[in-house]
Amino acid sequence: MTQVDQLFERYGPRYRLWVTLTVMLGLVALGMSITIVNVAVPYIKGAFGMSDSQVQWLSTGFLASTTVSLLVAPWLVSAVGQRATFIGLLIVFIAASILGGLGQGMGMLIAARVIQGGMTGLIRPVAMQALFAAYPPEGRGMATAMYGMCLGLPLTLATVIGGWLVEHFTWRYVFFVTLPICVAAAVMGYFFLPSREQKGARPPFDWAGVVLLFVSVFSLLAALSNGQRWGWYDPRVPMLILTALLCGTAFVVWQNRSRHPLMDLAIFRNRVFVVGTLAMFLFGGTFYGIMYLLPQFVQSVLHYSPITAGQIFLPSTAVLGVLVPLVGWLSDRHPPHRLTVPGLACTMYAVWLMAQMDWNTSFAYLATAMGILSIGMASFPPPTLSNAIAGLPRHLTGHGSGAINFALQLGGALGTAALVILLDRQTAQHGQALNAGVNADNALAQQQLHQLAELTGHLGTSATQQGAMAGYLMERTETIWASILAYQDGFWVLTGSLFIVAIPSLLLSRWRATTPK
Repeated sequence: MTQVDQLFERYGPRYRLWVTLTVMLGLVALGMSITIVNVAVPYIKGAFGMSDSQVQWLSTGFLASTTVSLLVAPWLVSAVGQRATFIGLLIVFIAASILGGLGQGMGMLIAARVIQGGMTGLIRPVAMQALFAAYPPEGRGMATAMYGMCLGLPLTLATVIGGWLVEHFTWRYVFFVTLPICVAAAVMGYFFLPSREQKGARPPFDWAGVVLLFVSVFSLLAALSNGQRWGWYDPRVPMLILTALLCGTAFVVWQNRSRHPLMDLAIFRNRVFVVGTLAMFLFGGTFYGIMYLLPQFVQSVLHYSPITAGQIFLPSTAVLGVLVPLVGWLSDRHPPHRLTVPGLACTMYAVWLMAQMDWNTSFAYLATAMGILSIGMASFPPPTLSNAIAGLPRHLTGHGSGAINFALQLGGALGTAALVILLDRQTAQHGQALNAGVNADNALAQQQLHQLAELTGHLGTSATQQGAMAGYLMERTETIWASILAYQDGFWVLTGSLFIVAIPSLLLSRWRATTPK
């Protein structure tokens, strides 16, 4: 009798509910750390006089440690068990949050974010493995639906709560706000998660694999994050990319040769799992890209406060709460493409709406677009995750959950970095194009300058200064429109990327249907 069977005997049929609540609390608490600190970055930057390059390490270090730690979870569960892993990572996260909240310098904050990122990455495959152990195969659609909601819900909650905290209190509270939830999750984990199944010697840890993968991911993210600021011809950029490629290649070679690999590459012999992982990688790049662009747009162009910006995401939270149980029920009864393709269509329509935004866009328009987007957030990940992992043998489930979450996170990190580059370049390009149109031969531009000069005159500007003020206002207008057009370009790229996501999603359905049960 397994540990899970014993827990079912102890708690009865409600045990499944308790496991779900336990991992949901942990996922929400740690998931909020992904974006809640981003709201506070301008305040942290001002408090310590940090430069843009220094602030960037808060994000890069967090993303790199999150991505790599996703693959460490299978070893930890095998070595110490689900219960000890879950409780331990929550305790470490609490300590890192206290370090960040009390931090008095850049080094302490970066260290706190790196540790937080590692624990945030660890909890995802641990939670998925716990759910898959508690739910039968025919009920895993509901399990992954709840899991998927706990990936998206914290991002929206964090934006609202983080904005309220930094406006009414201080940025330090963004590190403390989730600690009570962490404590509750740790207590529940003690009662409802199984201890270690194997009683023999613990498997050796693949230190070489972890180091190679961390250096590879960190180098790639550092190159993409800083290339625009350093200049793409700066020797540091190709050096970082070369380091990422060499370490990534060495990691794959080492995993093939190691007796106890960090990632069992046998999971990639299953084509159903491969297309599911590819779908999640591409979806991660698109989803995290949207979650980066939209808050940036509403704060930099529409000048919303952090609280107002966060409220845009509230309708999507309500939609997720309604749809997730329904999607879970349907995904256990229908092929995945019947849910994922309509979900992608809704997401595509929502992003298309976002591509039309300008400085006259209303709050209701933004909230509606997010509400439609959340249909895709609810419909795509659960069927994709459950069907991809269901194609693996049981002994590879832990490696599979770590790898597919790794793909989702890596796709998000790379997609966000690519959008940052696109945004900078397109803003400069549109600015040059708009500026080139303001000349003596452009009658419309001269008419606008004349109107602006008259406006400044009505505001009390002296006649000698009206021309200069009109030119300044015209320049500011060009700058704003260059930024708006660049954001629109970013959303158009994301709209196109969703067409690509549909390809592996359809293949997943087709190949899953032909795979022997």
